[in-house]
Amino acid sequence: MKPLRALLFAAVLLAVPPALACLWDSDTLQEESIGLDEVANVLRGKLLKHSATFYERKVAYTLPLLEQADVKPERYDDLAVAYEKLGRTQEAIATMEAKEKRFPGQYTTAANLGTFYAHAGDYPRALEELRRALALNPDAHFGREKYQVKAIEYLQRLATTPELVRKEEFLGLPLEPDRYLFVMNPKKTVLRKEVPELPKDVLEGLVGIIRFGSGEKSQHVWFSLGMSLAWSGHKHLALRAMRRAELLGHPLAREHAGELLRTIKAYSGRHSEWDKVGAELDAEWAKGQAWVQEKQRQEEALLAKGKEKQVFGY
Repeated sequence: MKPLRALLFAAVLLAVPPALACLWDSDTLQEESIGLDEVANVLRGKLLKHSATFYERKVAYTLPLLEQADVKPERYDDLAVAYEKLGRTQEAIATMEAKEKRFPGQYTTAANLGTFYAHAGDYPRALEELRRALALNPDAHFGREKYQVKAIEYLQRLATTPELVRKEEFLGLPLEPDRYLFVMNPKKTVLRKEVPELPKDVLEGLVGIIRFGSGEKSQHVWFSLGMSLAWSGHKHLALRAMRRAELLGHPLAREHAGELLRTIKAYSGRHSEWDKVGAELDAEWAKGQAWVQEKQRQEEALLAKGKEKQVFGY
């Protein structure tokens, strides 16, 4: 293997886990749908993530509950996800294996195990578990498992062919910006057969991976989200997704952001100032992240007062 290809190969492997994270616990179970408002919030940095303190307390609070005779199966999921968020992947896997013995055949067990095995580097086992989750419940979890499978398969292809990143993204959408720009320009005539039919749950699936896992660290998830938003006609949101992808290193994101910028009246005459517009979007993101940090402080203050049930919801 040539040195450059070896470096690219290693970089791709390091990028795999963040693209795969999509977990099941009480936090996700409380949310039955993701609307466009939630998509917009995520793209503006209002991406609520719990702190390490939150998950450490959750482990201490949840672990004794598993000893109860009438424990609910989801308590295993809560504990396993908390372990995973703390980087204790093997303990997360062991917790799911214990759940499988006590409550066999549950969809959430397979869904979580798929992510845990991916993080552990066992991609064949990850795909096996995610496909088992889909077989058990194809429409659950907002369809995220099928997008996880696509992401893993794509990243496996990138591992052997790194240059593929400039030729395709993991949803299979056309990469030429002028192919989707007509969606934003009704005066331009394009044959209907050239318009890809996006799955109805694609935005929910991709944003769910970002919100409930660590997909926010993946250039590929953000880029595919940007493409999906562009094809849906949501150019302002697509611009923000492309900015996240660019900052994470996607080689095509800047080109797509520039083409999108050209179509937005609010940026009329500024299409050559992408760096300046990008900085404005970064400031917007930072404001959203400040909101997240405040929410974390509020949670930690409640935990310090011993209000675990109020914070964890069980």
